[in-house]
Amino acid sequence: MATSSKSKYAKQELKAKYTGTKPILVVCTDEGKMTMANEKVFNTGNHPVEMLVPMLHFRDAGFTFDIATATGGSVVLEMWAYPGKDLNVISLHDEVREMMNHPKKIEDIHDLDAYSAIFIPGGHGCMIN
Repeated sequence: MATSSKSKYAKQELKAKYTGTKPILVVCTDEGKMTMANEKVFNTGNHPVEMLVPMLHFRDAGFTFDIATATGGSVVLEMWAYPGKDLNVISLHDEVREMMNHPKKIEDIHDLDAYSAIFIPGGHGCMIN
């Protein structure tokens, strides 16, 4: 409900791309359960479209990624919102899956100058950590 099986992503052919070596730090949530006021638990995490589609655009612009979470635990996606017929999203997800399963721990990152940018994708899980 209220999701789509495909995103509106279209590959960008840019004349100028980033040619540096600094990746974008993608700071994700490793929380997937949010207890609501009525005590029911909502399955949450990072919204896959809000995370992976911007990353597709960043990649088109020449960037690479490092992924981090608060505890170093695996990134949690709101799989109920996963665009399962979007080959671009699926492909990028496959490319970064290892980093998502074994992200850096935020407190272990000591040099933010090593990154070209910090990206904090949306999703309800971000409200937890």
